[in-house]
Amino acid sequence: MLGCRVVCLDVFAAALRALDAGRGVAIASVIGAHGSTPRHLGARMAVAEDGEQWGTIGGGKIEQLVVAAAREVAAGAAARVVRQHLVRDLAMCCGGSMEIVLTPAAPSRAVLAQLAERGTRVLVTPLDGDPLVVRPPRAGDPAPHRAKLVDGALVQRVGAGERAIVFGLGHVARNLGPLLAQLGYVVIVCDDGETGAIGDAPAWASRVIESFDLREVERELGGLSREDHVLIVTRDHAIDQQLLEQLIVRDDLGYLGMIGSRGKVGRFRKRLEARGLLDGEDGAARWARLRAPIGLDVGAETPEEIAVAIAAELIALRRRGAASAGDWRPLRAVSAEEARVADSGDPEPETTPQRRST
Repeated sequence: MLGCRVVCLDVFAAALRALDAGRGVAIASVIGAHGSTPRHLGARMAVAEDGEQWGTIGGGKIEQLVVAAAREVAAGAAARVVRQHLVRDLAMCCGGSMEIVLTPAAPSRAVLAQLAERGTRVLVTPLDGDPLVVRPPRAGDPAPHRAKLVDGALVQRVGAGERAIVFGLGHVARNLGPLLAQLGYVVIVCDDGETGAIGDAPAWASRVIESFDLREVERELGGLSREDHVLIVTRDHAIDQQLLEQLIVRDDLGYLGMIGSRGKVGRFRKRLEARGLLDGEDGAARWARLRAPIGLDVGAETPEEIAVAIAAELIALRRRGAASAGDWRPLRAVSAEEARVADSGDPEPETTPQRRST
């Protein structure tokens, strides 16, 4: 599932191009998701009156129904809200229900044009299908990928550029970079180029910094923040350790991961402890935040497999708030009755992430 920086903005850009070509367009936005659903709050799709669509709200019968209704809105019908229970109404096996507002795109053309410009903004989607509104971010707005309902509208941060700062441009990085770019991360590569690894800048990298010096990297990037995901995947254990010593004390990072075997990680831990970097509760918390070996444990071995495992870990952090695998259940504790319902395949009472329906 791509991040909103890529998916939402691509959907809006496609809608704008279609409008400017004289075509009718409707924007479909998920404003309600209860139980097991293929997509959740903030998922978007644009549909032209001829049936061409961009994006997805989940596939299957629910998307077929929404596309048919959106074509009518795109052709001039009034805005509307589609409400469907996926089991009772559509005989889908997901078990939940969804609400999708269909907004005519033409009255929101100015907003779509603003969204095409660079920068982070907050998109406000009225639940009744009134035109979209865009405004600057402010205190209390939802975090990226955490759309929420506020005062009769869906509020969503878009264009939020989560950065993936990759130290090292070896085999793993060259397989990982394209995946992260597709997921909506702004990928920045740092390598000193001594082995000729850099060469031509990769197309998926928004920037290449020819240095492993953290101070130089921070000067180039204007500092690091909680929106940053730092990945240490260099060719050299000594460089890895030097970077880790500087980065593990940074409590302001969104994510810190390092490649290596469990043996390497264990040796690094002892060296950090000897330098006093893991002392006390703060030190223990810092080590707990480090993801090493980096990536979800799926038995990955090849560079391609390791890249997938790392990307999966970042998706888990983005969507679940924890860099660990789930079992498709809600993150909160569930009652025995809720667990029984979930296992039975009957409709569930809470939102649960599920695979896309087909």
